[in-house]
Amino acid sequence: MEVYLINSLAFLLSIVFGYLLGSIPNGVIIGKLFYKKDPRDYYSHNSGGTNSGRVLGKKIGILVTILDMLKTIASLYIVFAILEFTGIENYFIWQGYDAKPLFYFGSAFFSIIGHCYSIFLKFKGGKGVASTLGLNGSISPILFGCDLMFFLFLKRKKIVSLSSILTSVTLSIATWIIAITCYCLSYSSINLTWSFGFLVFPKIGFEFAIMNTLISLLIIYRHKENINRIKNGTENKVTWIK
Repeated sequence: MEVYLINSLAFLLSIVFGYLLGSIPNGVIIGKLFYKKDPRDYYSHNSGGTNSGRVLGKKIGILVTILDMLKTIASLYIVFAILEFTGIENYFIWQGYDAKPLFYFGSAFFSIIGHCYSIFLKFKGGKGVASTLGLNGSISPILFGCDLMFFLFLKRKKIVSLSSILTSVTLSIATWIIAITCYCLSYSSINLTWSFGFLVFPKIGFEFAIMNTLISLLIIYRHKENINRIKNGTENKVTWIK
């Protein structure tokens, strides 16, 4: 009973922490603080990096994108570090199952939920693309390579929204392939995450694959208006890529 309560409380704290961190509206804060503008009042009425760049300039758009990436990365690795390096990991083993990935990936997932439905913006926000790219790229070089597919899609299609959707689907498929490969070959014989000396990174398992699938569906849903415009041929195309 004690272990059950500890796990339930730890999971609740993890997702609340992730959600609140993800809810920080970087584009709105920077826009109002330094430019007296709210990105939500212009163009797509979105608070993410793309629309912030349209309203506040490309450099600010890049800054907002990086900050949006970092808040999801932080939500993952702070919880990961607490669970892995504080001596409490034995509380999160259920009949031989290591439940820790549910907590730190849960924190990351709810960080993206917070980005899309921020409690500070009346449950509105961005579309979760930058947060998703940052999260995946921080875990595996293979997934980082999949992140770069965004620019390939953008070069070919010239549409940011379509490139975002295609990249999220690519990441979801790649994660399942990695998770199944690791499961079949065992984690002891294969390592597909980053490796930098003493640093430890989360393993890619089915928990992460399921999470990435849910994120991909969320990104598609958040782009539903863009999808309609793509179908009608009215979606804006970038002009700075030849």
